[in-house]
Amino acid sequence: RPARARRTSFSRAMEYFPSHAGGDRAAFAGKTLVLPAVGHGNVGQLAVDLMIQTLVVDRLASGTSRLGCLDHPSVLPCVGTDAFAPIGGNRGTREQRGAPVPTPGPTNGAGPHRSCRDPSGSLATSLELHGDETALPGVVFLQQRGDVVCGGSNRFAIDLADFIETCKFGKVVVIASLPSTAQNGSGETIGDTRFRHARVVETSGGEMTEATFAFATHEDLRWTKLGACTIEPDSVPTDAPDKFSLPPWSLLRALAKVSSRKNTRGEKIELGIDVSCLVAVCSEGDNSDDAARAAETTSLFLEIQGARSHDVQEGLLRRSGPLLRETWSVPSSWRGAYGRGAAKRAMFA
Repeated sequence: RPARARRTSFSRAMEYFPSHAGGDRAAFAGKTLVLPAVGHGNVGQLAVDLMIQTLVVDRLASGTSRLGCLDHPSVLPCVGTDAFAPIGGNRGTREQRGAPVPTPGPTNGAGPHRSCRDPSGSLATSLELHGDETALPGVVFLQQRGDVVCGGSNRFAIDLADFIETCKFGKVVVIASLPSTAQNGSGETIGDTRFRHARVVETSGGEMTEATFAFATHEDLRWTKLGACTIEPDSVPTDAPDKFSLPPWSLLRALAKVSSRKNTRGEKIELGIDVSCLVAVCSEGDNSDDAARAAETTSLFLEIQGARSHDVQEGLLRRSGPLLRETWSVPSSWRGAYGRGAAKRAMFA
């Protein structure tokens, strides 16, 4: 009797399960994908949460923002209740936020009586795509809640880049974070979050040699005018052999590889994917305000209606004022992140 092949954790690649017709892969062609890289302080994940809640869910009259779910063997599974049921009283009115006032009716294939504010029957999973053409045309968000298993970062990044390629996204923006100690010799103090942008490009590689990749050194004026200059060389482990094995570098390298693919005749195939990465260099703690700044900077970069462009002065995103509370809706999944209120004194009597 032949021995059965041993099944490994990497025996299958990325799988996608659309929630409705609006989530079909063909519908993503030419659109912008915004996604986090799980890292220090979870700034990327928190920023994507704020953007989904504020720019999509809050603008829906009914229906759900979820386009579909993804599954990958390298991502730890998790499940929870609806992550985007508004807590309430977070921000001003729709008119003040610049968002269009929706008309009643079903969207995204959901029933006419299902409100996007009704969390019943909706579960959140490890990897989800969110968006709505009525609420925010041309932009899709990928939220990652499950961590990547040890040693699986490269495999996950490669398969995710392949998924992005098959969907024919036109632009990809990765929101990532690094520890404030990553920049050696920096005069910045710990706790003073600063934003940088990064990009990985192909540096060499011919018909007989394997392509090599490096970090782009030139400024991207689209980011620098928003106060996010090019990431400093000492923030990136350029000398380490495994420098591209951790997020966000693993994903940026995988996307650079996708963009530099060649056909059977050795000719480079131009896929036209515009890839960039916003990096928050921060300290761990309550990073909700860092997430709000990252969401705001990304919204301005993408020229999304409703972003506080009037607060960008002399190339710097203004830090004064309660940016999180005034501009962004806090999703219900944040409700118990730091407890549900002060403990009663009787507990310590």
